[in-house]
Amino acid sequence: MGYFVGAISGTSVDGLDLAIVEISADTVEIKQAITVPFSHALRTRLLDLTSKPDENIVQLGRSHAELGHFIGEQVAQFISTSGYSTSDIVAVGSHGQTVNHVPDGEFSYSIQIGDASRIAAISGIDIIADFRAADIAAGGQGAPLVPILHDRVFRSAQVDRVVVNIGGISNVTYLPRASTSSVIGFDTGPGNALLDSWMQFHFERSYDHYGELASSGSIIRELLVQFLTDPWFEVEPPKSTGKEHFNLKYIQEHIQSFGVQTNPVDTLATLTELTAKSLSTAISKWCCDSGEVIVCGGGRLNKFLMERIEHHLPNHDLHTSDWLGINGDAVEAATFAYLAHLFVHGKAGNIPSVTGANRKTVLGCLFPAQTKP
Repeated sequence: MGYFVGAISGTSVDGLDLAIVEISADTVEIKQAITVPFSHALRTRLLDLTSKPDENIVQLGRSHAELGHFIGEQVAQFISTSGYSTSDIVAVGSHGQTVNHVPDGEFSYSIQIGDASRIAAISGIDIIADFRAADIAAGGQGAPLVPILHDRVFRSAQVDRVVVNIGGISNVTYLPRASTSSVIGFDTGPGNALLDSWMQFHFERSYDHYGELASSGSIIRELLVQFLTDPWFEVEPPKSTGKEHFNLKYIQEHIQSFGVQTNPVDTLATLTELTAKSLSTAISKWCCDSGEVIVCGGGRLNKFLMERIEHHLPNHDLHTSDWLGINGDAVEAATFAYLAHLFVHGKAGNIPSVTGANRKTVLGCLFPAQTKP
């Protein structure tokens, strides 16, 4: 048994998610969790990098160092205020911030920033980081990585379950009730990424609180069809994506092709429907016809989005992970705590049926807090 910390900034770039997780042979339990907001300046720099990753190598280097410093300070503070000491923590699994994810092609790659050496120096704890590279080197997408934790904590012997994470990008994990069946997991397309980009561009707000603004609009059915012609939605899993594909430019190009001026609120309603429809179609097509759908991540708080997902999945029972007593804001951070645990014990952290890798492999690299004698 041991305590691990997970740290991640997701594609929504809304803050640093931290979780302290107790892990034993039998249990994985989230003990404490918190989201620490970024300063306006740091968030702006990170958003610029995720939307324009080739803009400036100096900006990339500075942000890598600054984010590492921030994570190190916040990890140390979080452990202390949660009533633990650094000696209680076996290791920290730090995902950092994805700034460019290109999983296909001869030289595929995925870049995360957040200097792990700085985190180790500031926190005084061994850091495990760079979790995606080994899977990509094995021919995989390097994503999604959360299914290995979903399988550990969400699988039921009584019912087929689909665990959904709605961050900037949506991904699903299909957990058949038969424990011998392979886990299926993949990205389904946009989560909050398009909604947040549109909100920031048109309304100067970070996100649509509870989906209230979108719910006041009308879905533009012809524009929705235009979005759904994107060939990416028809690509069979394994597959992953990011804001390199689903971004503000993506919205603007589709509206331009649509050829009719649209009301910004109605467009927001349509983008919400796009997330719900693409996610629901993927579940029905590649997962199961019925069962439970358990939703994690910030998107579960968007009431309008949840209503639209439920509308499109009438044969499924839709719940948030909180219904099962699992903090839906902490699942991703807990995943990287769990992956750090697997690394420490020399166990594979990827699932080839999810990522498309040609073999199981240990994920991550060690950044020690100090030289061992």
